[in-house]
Amino acid sequence: MLSMYPACFYKEENGYSVIFPDLNWLATQGDTIEEAMEMAVECLAGYLHTCQMDGDAIPAPSKMSDIDPVEVSKQVAPDEPLGEAFVNMKCRLGNL
Repeated sequence: MLSMYPACFYKEENGYSVIFPDLNWLATQGDTIEEAMEMAVECLAGYLHTCQMDGDAIPAPSKMSDIDPVEVSKQVAPDEPLGEAFVNMKCRLGNL
């Protein structure tokens, strides 16, 4: 089964932060955009696997077009300046 969730990517001084707003603000980071993308996939896979193992409900993903990275940033860190930001879909293959 393919699970896809929107992830917000934020350019920071020393790399990129990634936030999954649909998954309790699950977050990770990477020093480069490539590393941040890889970490996002691993983070998503770990989260969904843990939910499955614990019997926790897994929320339905939002449409990518419904996610505003500026609004997500304001909710997570309202006092921090916002640099470059974008939304991308991250996938996890496996049985859920």
